[in-house]
Amino acid sequence: MDRKTEAVHYHIRWAQISLLDWQSFSTRVTAEENAKQLKRFGETYTIERHDENCQRCADAGKAKSVTFGT
Repeated sequence: MDRKTEAVHYHIRWAQISLLDWQSFSTRVTAEENAKQLKRFGETYTIERHDENCQRCADAGKAKSVTFGT
């Protein structure tokens, strides 16, 4: 999903991990469906709504722009 065109989006927050999942979803329903598919036994999660100021998406964008090697 392109953060430049989609202001409101959703991330999965796994209770066992402090960071939001890197992948974003355009709807809460889509995020919930994906979380149910990815969920392992004993894991819990919440779906969080974010906007264009999402720090997780900003961090992911920085990571994509880093080049390795010469």
